[in-house]
Amino acid sequence: MKKIKAYIQQNYWLLAILLLASFLRLFHVDYQSIWIDEIHTMIESDPSMTFREMNHIILFREGIGHMYFLIVKGLNGIFGYSTLTARLFSAFTGIASIYVIYLLGKELYNKRTGLIAALLLTVNLYHITYSQEARSYILLVLFCALAFYKLAVFLKRPSVKNAIWYGVFAALMFHAHIVSTLTLFGQVLLILFVLYIQPKEERKAFFKKCVVAGTTLFLLLLPGYSLILKVSKYKSGWLTLPGPDGFSDIVKAITGDTELLWFLFLLLTIFYFLNLFRQKQNRLSAHALLSNNIIFSALIFFCWIFFAIPLSIIKSYLDEPMILSRYFIHMLPALALLFAIAIEQIRNRISQVLIVSMIVILSLTDIFIVKDYYYKLSKSQYRELTTEIINHNAQGDKVVSSWGWLMSYFFKPTGEPVLEMKLRDYVNAMKEGKVRKESFWYLDGNSRPYNLTPEDEAFLNENFTVNERLELYDTWARHYISKTEQDFPLLLSADRFIPKNIDDNGNLYLFENGGLTSESFKLEKGQYNLVIKANSLPKEPINEEHAHLQVKLGDEKIGDYYLNGDDNNNEIKLPFEIKADTKTKAQFIFDNDTFAEGKDRNLVIYSVQIEKKE
Repeated sequence: MKKIKAYIQQNYWLLAILLLASFLRLFHVDYQSIWIDEIHTMIESDPSMTFREMNHIILFREGIGHMYFLIVKGLNGIFGYSTLTARLFSAFTGIASIYVIYLLGKELYNKRTGLIAALLLTVNLYHITYSQEARSYILLVLFCALAFYKLAVFLKRPSVKNAIWYGVFAALMFHAHIVSTLTLFGQVLLILFVLYIQPKEERKAFFKKCVVAGTTLFLLLLPGYSLILKVSKYKSGWLTLPGPDGFSDIVKAITGDTELLWFLFLLLTIFYFLNLFRQKQNRLSAHALLSNNIIFSALIFFCWIFFAIPLSIIKSYLDEPMILSRYFIHMLPALALLFAIAIEQIRNRISQVLIVSMIVILSLTDIFIVKDYYYKLSKSQYRELTTEIINHNAQGDKVVSSWGWLMSYFFKPTGEPVLEMKLRDYVNAMKEGKVRKESFWYLDGNSRPYNLTPEDEAFLNENFTVNERLELYDTWARHYISKTEQDFPLLLSADRFIPKNIDDNGNLYLFENGGLTSESFKLEKGQYNLVIKANSLPKEPINEEHAHLQVKLGDEKIGDYYLNGDDNNNEIKLPFEIKADTKTKAQFIFDNDTFAEGKDRNLVIYSVQIEKKE
């Protein structure tokens, strides 16, 4: 109890800052809807997904390493699969990064510098925003700060233990987000520079410890090898070149995007460099440079901030643009430290207090009043829009979206995936007869407005009526009701079955025991025939037996029979009755796969359609 009391007395300012940081990051943490990137996170961290499926999706659709998704997946499994769980992880990660920046400020300069840096980061809106988002950017901030903290400790007090710790956190920084690669490169150059200026008698011992750090880093980077290869070939297609004001805009964004704050930060930056330029350090020795807090902090900032900027510009112009403000969020702690050191260098304590107070008051005013951050909508309301569609879609009409794969996350409870097509393409598919003119919902957003040609509008008006128009923040939806009765025969095309075992001719294949299930379709009360054209492969029976097929409609089996290998005799009609208007699925089950006499029994389905009896 005495130790706790003593700790509180010695660190009451730090605890107050962490308490404020906790409030600013936990308050309304799940108020905003999740946007496109966060939906990616929720899909890829689904606790019911196998690690193989997760790995495939990450490598196919992501530019972020596996570590973040594995952590969130584990938390979702323990505390419940929800956006709240994912965002709370980000919030607590953000709070932890406040404490780490305090430690780094204390290591680079003094305890008061650490407290000032922690306070500046606490009230930074950019840091708060990404502490409430289910993505890995705030995890990158945490591990980047930890990597530099352990790097500073290692360079000042070289030991095997400190070398290993640096290697661990440098690797974790990379695994949090691959955009830290340039910063990691800068850290390595700083270590090599310090190695070069070591006294000859100490250089060998320091080199051995560098090898320990490098080996630790290398071994922990190996799991990210496949991601490195993938990202090296990545072409975004949507990022643009930074332009003449690109980086000033980014720095403004991550430091608060407020003119008065920007002015104060600019003055502090100039003051820091004036003090740096006044340093009379002529000896190029490790001890002299590392013991001078101003020069050592400048070396840290160089490889943290200034080293990555020119390389980013060069890569953007020569290869692929990579200029996006959130890709530089890991520089935010460095800027906070730079400003904090500049404030600490002011000799007048009253001026220090006034400047810190101004920054805090202006930041909080911007958060709560100017931007109304906690109550003003700022993210596309897909969560709310899809809830409205589900509530208004009792008849189970198909849902289509240009973000179909992502929107399927919200419709998972209904068991129906969302078809991924742009509205213009879906209309053209109906015109060409590739898609039936049945009632459907279309939803979109994320700066994608409703936009059709007059010809497409005329086609929709001729064949559909708009039953619902939903408009929420940066999202919209339309419910199109077909004006005509359902066309028969009703073709169930191969691409409407799961799994999509389709050959080059558009036929469905079953190579082993298992089933194919169609998408849902609606049928009115009445008498029907399910018409199947299929063959057993090979044409000759194996062990005097062809492929056996079971056919179900919904949960009811409507027939089972042995196919044959005769291409001219491969159609069968299975009668069934619908007793009330319903939505159902067709299912085909292959149950006698075998391999004998060097032959493999398979099953091919050429077409499936439903006829309505008169």
